[in-house]
Amino acid sequence: MFFLAREGYWLERSFSRYASGQEKSVETRYLLVSRAFLFKIGLIEPKTHAYSLNFKFSGSMYELLRTRFMLSDVKIREVFSQKELSQKLFLPNDLEKVSALLCTRVEQLTPVIRRSSDAYKEYLTQLGFFEHDTVDVVDVGYGGTIQTLLSLIFDVNTVGHYLIASKPGKKQIGTKSAVMKGYLKEGVKLGDGYVPLDRSMFLEGLLTAPNGQFQDIRFSPLQHREFDYYYGRKVSSQHNFHLLETVCNGALKQMDEFVAHGIEFSRQEIEDLYTTFVSKKGMLPRGSWPLFEIDDDITSEGTVNGIDFFGLRL
Repeated sequence: MFFLAREGYWLERSFSRYASGQEKSVETRYLLVSRAFLFKIGLIEPKTHAYSLNFKFSGSMYELLRTRFMLSDVKIREVFSQKELSQKLFLPNDLEKVSALLCTRVEQLTPVIRRSSDAYKEYLTQLGFFEHDTVDVVDVGYGGTIQTLLSLIFDVNTVGHYLIASKPGKKQIGTKSAVMKGYLKEGVKLGDGYVPLDRSMFLEGLLTAPNGQFQDIRFSPLQHREFDYYYGRKVSSQHNFHLLETVCNGALKQMDEFVAHGIEFSRQEIEDLYTTFVSKKGMLPRGSWPLFEIDDDITSEGTVNGIDFFGLRL
């Protein structure tokens, strides 16, 4: 079972701890991945454009290539003309136009993208990702973009286990299938009024790895290691990771107590507790506020803090 992205860092630890408390043997892996990285290696596979270009964006072609696809300034200017880079774009409205332009540059982009995609495929191989007929992946939610791209790019069947699944059920991804399950809620979308989803950035802020967004992987030229990993900028929660560790380790310790005494929570109880903490002022200690900051570079929104975004600052 593979736990995805930064949220998977703590989800993998909590699931392993829970299974240990239940005296059950499980095989888990924390998997380095991000939407942006998959968008990048998918640049040379046009079948991925329907996903990578389907998020809202307003800006220039240059800004799109830098923020969403994480291409370097040098590579961008080497492949695209200044006129092309200056184009004003609105996604997803201009999806087909942008995809058509990218398709004409696959040959020029392939050498740099292949260095990343080849290294990542070997990384997945060493984790045992390709040893299963169907790969089980775990994430907080919600639309299953990472799962879908993993199925599409690497031609594998997947089953996604989510807290909230906006698009549950089975769908065909190329020649493979992707099944998505939501254990707290299914079939709700952002803006529908379901608070655990609409205010999910609080959970995303807490469930994060010590590093910034995973952005690239290359084969290392050094003899003592095989891969070099590259990460994006850190936000406040990563700069204060010692505080985040204290919170999450406390949660794991409390979970151990619940498991030992057979205490469980219903879906309704979880929804009510979460909704209360993220909807009312004064419920979250002031010292914890820096932990609720996330980066939203995919949509070019920069850094967002849930406390400020939802007006919970006292």
